[in-house]
Amino acid sequence: MKKINIIITFVALALFVVSCETYDDYNADRKTVVGFSKDSDNINNIPEGGERTRTFTDVLFVSDMADVDREFKVIVIPTILPEAVPPATATNPENYSFDATIIIPANTQKGSFTVTGIDNSIEDENGEFFSVAIEGGGNIVSGGRFTIRLRQ
Repeated sequence: MKKINIIITFVALALFVVSCETYDDYNADRKTVVGFSKDSDNINNIPEGGERTRTFTDVLFVSDMADVDREFKVIVIPTILPEAVPPATATNPENYSFDATIIIPANTQKGSFTVTGIDNSIEDENGEFFSVAIEGGGNIVSGGRFTIRLRQ
């Protein structure tokens, strides 16, 4: 019987200790995390010597909402190429264009990104790649990268 009293005491003590956690930082100000929610996508069937535009819908995610439209800067970053045979190729900047900023509408957490693939010097029939990310700094933490493959 003594052992049961000791076990009950330990269980009660454990419940008391575990239930004393606080969440004082729940409403604390945090930096906004902004990044791409998709790793990669393609712009296919770019005409030889021509261009094709594609809007990637809801590929950008923001960790919080705001009452006003927000603008984030998009930058080109070094591309991590997928392993392939033959090896994948990074494309030249002359083969793509995009707006340097993305606007997230008020009271939303998702945004779209429009890219134009231009066949100025795309030579690899398997496609050529480039990657973009959101520029961090200040109160912004940059999240994931987005790699785009351009194919004729």
